[in-house]
Amino acid sequence: MSLKQLLLLTALVLLFTLQRATGLAAQVESAQQQAKQAQQEVAEARKLTLASEKYETQLMNITKYAPLSAGAIPGHDYAGDPSLTASGKKLVPGKTAAAGENIPFGTEIYVEGQGWYVVEDRGGNIGPNDIDLSCKSKEEAIAFGQQQLLVIFKAH
Repeated sequence: MSLKQLLLLTALVLLFTLQRATGLAAQVESAQQQAKQAQQEVAEARKLTLASEKYETQLMNITKYAPLSAGAIPGHDYAGDPSLTASGKKLVPGKTAAAGENIPFGTEIYVEGQGWYVVEDRGGNIGPNDIDLSCKSKEEAIAFGQQQLLVIFKAH
């Protein structure tokens, strides 16, 4: 083997080694990022665990109602003044919820995929495992139907 061939072979081996080292460096960097993310998730989980005493969760039957909708039917979609809740507060579509008497007025709830609401209303057909979320239109309420979703109750 000539000196030129030997140098060429050595250069190829060095290039291959360098390529492998670069790939390993990228893997190490990726692993370090994943470890850092895992540490952040553990820290967040610890915070949530400490805060969990402030919350209760329950799977509930969720529906929507629209007492302010043009198509709302008195006696079916609302009783009395449709702009006022059973607690006497003003109804706010997308923020006011109706629940059974087992959930006190003023209770803040988070409904999976729907956001935060405050229980300020009641309803004749609302049982202890039901939540009725206010919305803007009867069409939205009908399209939502009935779903079983996770509800998080914020303790007072």
